Amino acid sequence: MLRVRPSIALLVVICSILLVVSIQDLAASVRFGRVMQLARHLETGSPVSRGTVTGIAEMADEVVSGDYCRADIVRAGLTVKLAELDQRNSYHDYDAWAGALAAAENYLRHAIGCRPTDGNLWLRFAMVRRAVAEQPTEIAFLMQQSVYYAPAEQGVLVGRFAVWNDAAATTLQAARSAVETDLATVLRYGELPLIRQILQKPGHSLRPLVEAAVSSLSTERRAVLAGAKIGL
Repeated sequence: MLRVRPSIALLVVICSILLVVSIQDLAASVRFGRVMQLARHLETGSPVSRGTVTGIAEMADEVVSGDYCRADIVRAGLTVKLAELDQRNSYHDYDAWAGALAAAENYLRHAIGCRPTDGNLWLRFAMVRRAVAEQPTEIAFLMQQSVYYAPAEQGVLVGRFAVWNDAAATTLQAARSAVETDLATVLRYGELPLIRQILQKPGHSLRPLVEAAVSSLSTERRAVLAGAKIGL
């Protein structure tokens, strides 16, 4: 009887593993195909009915219950879950809003478990936790994680400043290091349209920190901001 060479046996094992993984990926793509399709529609601004979002959001919960961690599936599911939350109104239907908020929080915990170095996920988690209750120490920690893992991604920066501009003074104080890092990044290296977008009208509690950050800039950089009529 001929003996199978170890290298051939190893190749067979590797091919078998790759086949199993490919089949699992295909099955996941089929299972969450509607979730990913809806996410693409939402991201491009295509019109989507409330009922569709609600129905597909229930399917997105299976990402958590099934412990799926594939990046594109997790990202698509998050888009759908946040869209579901956005369409709820705490004044008109508090129970539905609270349920959507809890579901989004649960989803984000899973997503961060899958991708702990994704700064956008930490930002979204901070936003959801802040909607529950603004606990300064907690929000400061979550935002610092976002700054650490996504220090200069423009989309994430814009999102963080949406939080900074609206945050209470106690939260800004607790997160002062993160706030100052973001301000330095934007003011020193940001393009003028970006600075104008996020800092033209800083929140009341944020303004003193903005003024301090501007004062630490070089004379040349302050002149550039003044020349662009960015009144900081």
